[in-house]
Amino acid sequence: MIVAHITSEVYPFSRTGMLGDSVYGLAKSQAQLGECVHVLSPMYVSAGCYEPYECAFERSVSIFSAGQNHSFDVYAAQTDGVRFVFFRNDDLYNRRYIYGTSSYDYSDNDIRFGMFCMVCLQYLRETELNPDIIHCHEWQAGLVPVYKHLFYEDIKAKTVFTIHDITFQGVFGKFSIQSLGLPWEMYNVEELEFYENISLLKGGATHSDFITLLSPTYAKEVQTDENSFGLGSFMAKFQDRIEGILGGVDYERFDPETDIFIKKRYTADSVSDKIINKEDFLSETGLTDAGKPLFLVETKFTERKGLELIIDSVDKLAEMPANFAFLGYGEPKYCSKFKEIANNYNNIFTSIGISESMLHKAYAAADFVLRPSLTEPCGKSQMLGMRYGALPVVRRTGGLIDTVKDISEEGGYGFFMDGYSRHDLIKQLNRAVDFFQNRDILYKYAADVMRLDFSWTRTAEKFLGVYHRILGGH
Repeated sequence: MIVAHITSEVYPFSRTGMLGDSVYGLAKSQAQLGECVHVLSPMYVSAGCYEPYECAFERSVSIFSAGQNHSFDVYAAQTDGVRFVFFRNDDLYNRRYIYGTSSYDYSDNDIRFGMFCMVCLQYLRETELNPDIIHCHEWQAGLVPVYKHLFYEDIKAKTVFTIHDITFQGVFGKFSIQSLGLPWEMYNVEELEFYENISLLKGGATHSDFITLLSPTYAKEVQTDENSFGLGSFMAKFQDRIEGILGGVDYERFDPETDIFIKKRYTADSVSDKIINKEDFLSETGLTDAGKPLFLVETKFTERKGLELIIDSVDKLAEMPANFAFLGYGEPKYCSKFKEIANNYNNIFTSIGISESMLHKAYAAADFVLRPSLTEPCGKSQMLGMRYGALPVVRRTGGLIDTVKDISEEGGYGFFMDGYSRHDLIKQLNRAVDFFQNRDILYKYAADVMRLDFSWTRTAEKFLGVYHRILGGH
């Protein structure tokens, strides 16, 4: 099977968070399962890292839209069994950031990613790659099914559209329709119209053959008004062609047995060696006392991640016999606040802008991963934590429901917040602190969660099953 993933970012070439990691993990795992996999993405010369991967010039491709010609130089690289194809147009993509700063998005993101969608289809047409599946990721690839429907019907591939986070919908002013070369007939509530604007996510969902989300629970939640950011009734229309497939973690990139970034490598059978990594991490961050539990929060600093709860509860956190490490990036108001908190309390550390080495060291050191999100499309942090033997302390929502089972239940291994309040947060943190006191039991559970399978291989197999179904197979 030939699969073409279309995405605005992909690790290790470009990433701002979960999207880049997820596309890479899925594509690599599908290639390891024997499929022919291509990933198509813009080339961000300023923001990306391409030189180590020997990207070779392949050809030039031009498109014409809304009275304007756009030319792209196409580069290709091969790694991990996947062929990566990049489209270079310096006017559109040679900027310091991929989407904009933490304070604002680039005003022409509609054109930047609309033209990316069109040039991907033009490339597929000209090269006669003939994919069986075109797998589009997030709103930035939402116009691929739309343009295919309008202008590229000769491309016979089936389209899958994955919504990684419905918070981000690609909403632009309605006159973007003209700039994107789309007919005004598409400005209707069934296709693009969204409260007198347009949503590129709606276009992708409407015109794709199948829709997926990276969590079975989240797939149900986005069909409700409470968790859909205005798209609940719209998404509910697609219930016969929508499915939640749990995302995963790259078990080759994140493996405590082979991790080059951590001081002491370990397995589920030697999980007590985590203490060596914990001592190293505390020394590097200025935290003290490895006899205290270490709670790790690694997330994008945005709303709905439970950061407000943590900020409101910081006085209680400071009094706990525990250490807290906050790693992330995102909205300036949260970044500033968490740096301020770290400066004021001795048991709290904050790192804004995570390095690869710091990321690995933090997970290898952590006893618990904290994720008090109001909503969570999938959540990678809790799965990464368990990969490294850290128990999850999470809120009962989205992908957290699909990956965590409360320790009070048979076979359980985590701590669930049922509500969303300061009281709920402190209650579960205290449960975890109490559980930490018996190290033998702690390490038993840590070993158990290390043996759980949250790999992308499992996810890739399920996606291949979806592909075969919509292609008419089994």
